[in-house]
Amino acid sequence: MAAGPILAGSAATGRSGGAHRLRSVLLGIVFLAVAVLLLAEGITVVPDGEVASTDLAGNPSFDAGRFVASLWASRVLPMVRDKAVDIGTVLDALAENPDQAGAHYGHRPKSGDGPWTFIVRGEGVIKAADLQSRHATLTVAFGGRDVVVQIGPVVFGTALRDSLPFISFEQVVNQIQFAQVSRELNLRASAAARTGLDTTKLVPGAHIAVAGAMAAVQPPQVTAVQLRLPGGEQ
Repeated sequence: MAAGPILAGSAATGRSGGAHRLRSVLLGIVFLAVAVLLLAEGITVVPDGEVASTDLAGNPSFDAGRFVASLWASRVLPMVRDKAVDIGTVLDALAENPDQAGAHYGHRPKSGDGPWTFIVRGEGVIKAADLQSRHATLTVAFGGRDVVVQIGPVVFGTALRDSLPFISFEQVVNQIQFAQVSRELNLRASAAARTGLDTTKLVPGAHIAVAGAMAAVQPPQVTAVQLRLPGGEQ
């Protein structure tokens, strides 16, 4: 006769356990839903077509090529054409007082501690031509001073970027992007300088006109933007 109460107790215990499990499942679903909502707030959905133009955080990626292209014809080339200073004048001024030469003829960002940079032009005589390397260079004598002229296609340094007063670090996010700007400028400079140029005529003794950017470092080195051989040949 004692079996009845025992069975009833077991059934009650089962119902209680089932209800407890049900509550646990429901609470788990609620917690999962809340977690998904919280995560969704921090997720940026980027359409497939935009992935290539965004970084991992969904922010627009910096396109150095597009940035340089927007300035090249409208600002860079006109500055080289209209604002270049005779290279002999700049070299003389640097030999006398670099800071005065820089302040008078050159450019340096107010917040920077790099060398002064200059947009220069001049006509000289080729003393040596190293055209076998992708970092092709000419050694040109301008009024008795030898200057290395980079004609690329590989161009080193940041002289061109740093000589342009309308380009600054404040326009980009970090040093990587600023370096990308310099690289794109150098690529365009080399392409412009070499376009239509008959390199077989770049020989010792030949006269050449050069325009480009130069930093106040030794030995002097110019990143060519324009090259012209006698007779108007580019």
